[in-house]
Amino acid sequence: MSNFRQITTARAAAVICSTIIGVGIQSFPRFMIAAGDNSGPFIALTGVIISFLIYYVLTSLCQLYPKETLFVFSRRLIGRPFAVLFTAVIMLVFVIQTGLTARQFGDIATTVLYRKTPIEATIFLLLFVCLLSSRRNIVKFSYIHAFYLPLIVGSIVIMILISMDNITLLNLQPILMPLNHKFWKGAQIASYLFQSSFVITLLIPFMVKPKQAVRAGALAIFTSGAIYLLIVITSLGIFGAEESKLLIYPTLEMARNAAFEQGVFERLDAIFIVLWVISVYTTVYTTYYVSAYLIQNLFALRDQRMASSVLLPVVFAISMFPTNVFDTYYWSLQLGNAVMVLLIGYPLLLWLAHLIRLPRKKVPA
Repeated sequence: MSNFRQITTARAAAVICSTIIGVGIQSFPRFMIAAGDNSGPFIALTGVIISFLIYYVLTSLCQLYPKETLFVFSRRLIGRPFAVLFTAVIMLVFVIQTGLTARQFGDIATTVLYRKTPIEATIFLLLFVCLLSSRRNIVKFSYIHAFYLPLIVGSIVIMILISMDNITLLNLQPILMPLNHKFWKGAQIASYLFQSSFVITLLIPFMVKPKQAVRAGALAIFTSGAIYLLIVITSLGIFGAEESKLLIYPTLEMARNAAFEQGVFERLDAIFIVLWVISVYTTVYTTYYVSAYLIQNLFALRDQRMASSVLLPVVFAISMFPTNVFDTYYWSLQLGNAVMVLLIGYPLLLWLAHLIRLPRKKVPA
């Protein structure tokens, strides 16, 4: 296998980080502030920590079998029928997630960018680009993410730094709230954005140092988490809690308020939106790639090329299912709940099977 173990730790982190930063960045502050008013940043931080703990359990399990993906070694642990069943469920989840993410992109793009373009055309173009990209192997997949990550992170950080001049510190107080049901529900929603870190299960067999998979995930999750946290703080500081709840896309409004002297950079929102489109592409690309890989795995195809072609009409049909932007968010949150149960329950089930199947140590006579 010519491409065996070519993905470095830094490139694995780049894949996870660019996947996490995507379409959700536009509405994330509204969800966090609606859950806890001024304590929105605290809720977002808690969600990041929960996401890393889930990632740690999953990755620690996969590191026990560094030469195989989760979907291969799970057959030995729980038997082929159950492994195929869980793989099919995970595949279905990622297919739906790809469709709903594409729909969120279409809703925003037709609202602020392509107002005269049918939403069907916008979504189809995004999915078609992902289809073509998904025909590449896993190493080229990682190179594409590593190439775009600096543009994505750089544009967001610059926009945040410029916007911080407009923050009113009084809007940020108080920062703590009781740890009630509303708080944990908000933290759970925050963790949904990090569920795509599941892609590490595909990367580990190709990593130069599989033992550093946890380190790669930590770097990616806490870097992207810091960006999301800063966006919530900045949005809250500029608009205040009550106004932020009324904005469908607070981050976009924040970018529109950002200005840097005069001239080319006077309106940074145009540059930010262009680079945001790239960040959406990398997110949808990952979920599309994972879906195609799982179809290939289920039907024992030679590679994921045919699967990626078959996937396009299915994902497109799913993206057309919601009737409006609020319906899209409703189904996205419902899917997030299901994925949360799956990402916690399935690795724990495999861990239990692994412990049961551990060879017993020979007792000396």
